[in-house]
Amino acid sequence: MKKIKNNVWRHVLQLGVIAVIAGFILKVFLGGAPADVEAYCPFGGLQSLATFISSDTLACSMSVVQITMGIVLALAVMLFSKLFCGYVCPLGTLTEWMNELRKKMKIGFMVKTGSVGDKLLRAIKYILLFVIFYMTIRSSELFCKNFDPYYAFATGFKGELTAWMAIISILVLFAGNLFIGMFWCKYVCPLGALSNIFKFTLTFIVLVVLGIIAGYAGLPMNWIWILGAAAVICYLYEIIYYKSNTFPLLRITRKEEKCNNCGLCSKRCPMNIDVAQLKTVKHVDCMLCGECVGACHSQAIQINRNPRFRWLPVVLTVVLFFFAVWMGSHWELPTISEKWGDEAKWSKLEMFERDGMKTVKCYGSSKAFAAKMKRVPGVYGVTTYVNRFAVQVYYNPEETTQEKVEKAMFTPTKMKLKVPSPEVEKLQVITIGVEKLFDKMDVTFLSNIFRQKEGYYGIISQYACPVQIKLFIDANKPIDKKELREIVETREFEILLHGGVKKKVTCDYEFVSMDAKIDTISRADFLNLMFPQTKMTFKGNVAKYGSDVAIAVYELPYVGLDKPLIQRRLPYFGSFISNYDGILGYETALNGDTPVIRITYVKEVLNDEKIWEMLQAPKWTIHYTDGRVEEKEAQLPFKTPGKTIE
Repeated sequence: MKKIKNNVWRHVLQLGVIAVIAGFILKVFLGGAPADVEAYCPFGGLQSLATFISSDTLACSMSVVQITMGIVLALAVMLFSKLFCGYVCPLGTLTEWMNELRKKMKIGFMVKTGSVGDKLLRAIKYILLFVIFYMTIRSSELFCKNFDPYYAFATGFKGELTAWMAIISILVLFAGNLFIGMFWCKYVCPLGALSNIFKFTLTFIVLVVLGIIAGYAGLPMNWIWILGAAAVICYLYEIIYYKSNTFPLLRITRKEEKCNNCGLCSKRCPMNIDVAQLKTVKHVDCMLCGECVGACHSQAIQINRNPRFRWLPVVLTVVLFFFAVWMGSHWELPTISEKWGDEAKWSKLEMFERDGMKTVKCYGSSKAFAAKMKRVPGVYGVTTYVNRFAVQVYYNPEETTQEKVEKAMFTPTKMKLKVPSPEVEKLQVITIGVEKLFDKMDVTFLSNIFRQKEGYYGIISQYACPVQIKLFIDANKPIDKKELREIVETREFEILLHGGVKKKVTCDYEFVSMDAKIDTISRADFLNLMFPQTKMTFKGNVAKYGSDVAIAVYELPYVGLDKPLIQRRLPYFGSFISNYDGILGYETALNGDTPVIRITYVKEVLNDEKIWEMLQAPKWTIHYTDGRVEEKEAQLPFKTPGKTIE
């Protein structure tokens, strides 16, 4: 308790961070959705900034706040010290606690600074740093999420992690810290390695300037190799000198005339720095935590020889955090920013922005959107901002119009909400106009709202201004414009996610109009309209057997065939069955109310028994469009045999 009292505000910050993370974990275990545990992650922000500098892309799920956190962290290390490590980092706090536990249990040891073991172990964090940034820049996905112990714990192991990597990382965290003092912080933490590079500020600046000069000179320069050079050079500095000379500007200092040589400052240092033997602490491991200052009874240990600076690190940590948040809210970086086509036309381009594009939510979906826009005549570029679901589209007004481009962006969507009972012979079809419903995901959300109401069976969206929504309603249900407005303008509802987790969704759709004309459709026509029909012909097999062979159709019932998850697996199914002799193609259809897969085959080659045996294969051979061939687990289970119908 005395130790905490002597440095109370540092421990308040550390415990506060741990309490917030514990709340995240508790929320997950109580059935809530995983929290956005990366919201203020400076390391993720620096990785994302690296991808932006290298390829003008922003790593998925990263916000500008996270990037500003990373930038502020770098500046803080250069000017002040490793404040994040000493005051905020949850893994650093855990490492310190385990170091105290290790001492009380009298197990393990502290690796002697400067020993061969110490020098070799310090390389680990630099190697990890380079691998993480290299993989992140290649994929525009945060590679550290695969194994980050903090991310694994805070998401309740429900995040985008790789289980075996995360388990190994957690074992290293606990076992390493239990037997080797401050093992994680000194030897493993990649952010610790990056912070040390920032501590060797002049070297870091020189390498960055050389990279910029090389770029202007037209030399091929990849920024990941600048980081690699910095990692190698700073590792050598670390194991040779163990100190940074010029930066940071704040240092722990010892006034010899006041020192009583009690040695408490050295004893309390979590990084095992022998403060009692130094006039100025320049050690690369120092994180300005202030434990030595709090331990000193004679006020010999100070910051920059000024006793009033004792609380400066805590104040700076809090101020820098809120400054980063403020800066992040006033600055914006795109996830991707691409232009293509004839550069001579770029000066003529006009731009319009469309927000509410909820399907453009990460790097992958941004690239998919860009690929779609490249096929639109007159469009020469896109920029996406996934954190606010906005896109900017650059087009040549001499070749197209904004309306044509927006129509090309729009994805017509149809969704079956429920299956009408056999007693419902007819449905009425009404058309309403809805604003702020441009994106396919919005139609999905609106469908979920209508699904919870009685008498609504389907939705189809069509491009118009405002977007036109066709609603398929029980013929016996009165059309109530007020009710429709209330449903459309629902501001919050819950959807059920995978695993039974409920998520609240907020929306701001506006009911604009309702067409006076009411159409009708039969139940059978409605089911056929809503069923997602797929048809694939295997041209190679058709050419092999010609048109004179006797063919037949094997019909296989498959409940749930119209569900999106099954639909996404049908291309794998088509690739799988195309490998078999005698299979000419397949299609999906409805037989009454029952979804079926109809496989066309050559009679003299196959029969019902052989086809059913084929469908029971545990492994599927998949051929991809890029030429790859892969063996995958069977993507669809077949439990009910089919039969030949013609």
